[in-house]
Amino acid sequence: MKKIAIFTTFTSADCAYSLNNVVQDQIKMLKRNGYEPVVFVVDGFKSIEAYDLAELRFIPPVHLSNEGKLQPNYQEDVDKMYASLEKLTADIDVCITHDIIYQPAHLIHNIASRKLAENKPNLRWLHWIHSATSPRILCNHEEVNNKIRVKFPNSFICYPNPYEIPRVATNFRTEEKLIKYVPHPIDIPGYFGFHALSTEIVNTYNLLQTDVVMVYPARLDRGKQPQMNVRIAAALKRAGKSVRLIIVDFHSTGGDKVTYRNELKNKATNLGLSNQEVIFTSDFKPETKASVPREVVKDLFLVSNVFILPSVSETYSLVAQEAAMCGNLVCLNFDFTPMRSIYGEDAIYAKFSSNIDAYTGKDGDTNTVYHNGEQYFDELAKKLIYEIGNSRSLALKDKLRKERNLDYVFTNHLEPLLYAE
Repeated sequence: MKKIAIFTTFTSADCAYSLNNVVQDQIKMLKRNGYEPVVFVVDGFKSIEAYDLAELRFIPPVHLSNEGKLQPNYQEDVDKMYASLEKLTADIDVCITHDIIYQPAHLIHNIASRKLAENKPNLRWLHWIHSATSPRILCNHEEVNNKIRVKFPNSFICYPNPYEIPRVATNFRTEEKLIKYVPHPIDIPGYFGFHALSTEIVNTYNLLQTDVVMVYPARLDRGKQPQMNVRIAAALKRAGKSVRLIIVDFHSTGGDKVTYRNELKNKATNLGLSNQEVIFTSDFKPETKASVPREVVKDLFLVSNVFILPSVSETYSLVAQEAAMCGNLVCLNFDFTPMRSIYGEDAIYAKFSSNIDAYTGKDGDTNTVYHNGEQYFDELAKKLIYEIGNSRSLALKDKLRKERNLDYVFTNHLEPLLYAE
């Protein structure tokens, strides 16, 4: 496995500085995938948060100028930086830099890095550029100007949007094929401050990469009808979608609730769903057998995109409200008419029967009979898929969840560059 260094000019871990957050996510990506990252920071830097996952190595402070003004004795700084980098990269295979070859303030680092690249041809460089580039880096020294405008040896430039690749290639005097699109990831559990249990569930069941994630917090009373959620999950899978149904089965440790849970598991199996697709939190860990913290439910709602409430009786349903507030598409029980008065027309509705007369609102039962049950749930699955894909906010949330999480960006964008010719 290659040894990776991240070369920064950071003097502190200031999270108001966006580059700092990008570097922290790169450290997490590397660490999650078995690498032992090294980070170059300026001598005196204090380690916090993600930096504790990496080995810090220190570069000397040198003169900086946002206007690109080199001091008359700038070569002394260059020699000092070069000597430091030569030592620090002795065991490094790939060096990731951040605006080193772009910002005028980093001219010393730029010159020293180029010299090192010429003298160590086996060292791969990946240069992240974080701003819209200009055709010329500011510098008051013509000889240096000529040097830094030459293509950097053995390197790729990494840029976070593909549209500007031709312009970036022109401005850095290199080929378009050497400019690589690498979007910025987001550590979703970290950004939202997930409970440790939530993060573990997300990672264990690969929720971030799943097409449809449904969470149903319910004590396993038969009136809650989680078998309907299971049938919908199976229909979504038949429609070609990857699916996870997480049943947060609190206070369900004895009597008929245990019998019911076993029936639900058998139903899921018979419908072609695995225990990685239909998940009971009571099975996850000993400490989740009876319940999980409310915070975990909230975290899971922030990841999920569909909430189904097939319960035959509710006075209000706090969980429906919470799921909606977390941005889920909400599907409620049409047969239980109070839901329509509470949540109105912005939810979607399906018929799941109820313990009141749906026409009068009085005591009685409403029994929906599915003459072709599989077809009904297949059609409902198609409707859910349509609604997800045609809600711009929900579609964008899903795209970012699936394609901007740490693992996706690392596997599909960053890691290939560590080994590319």
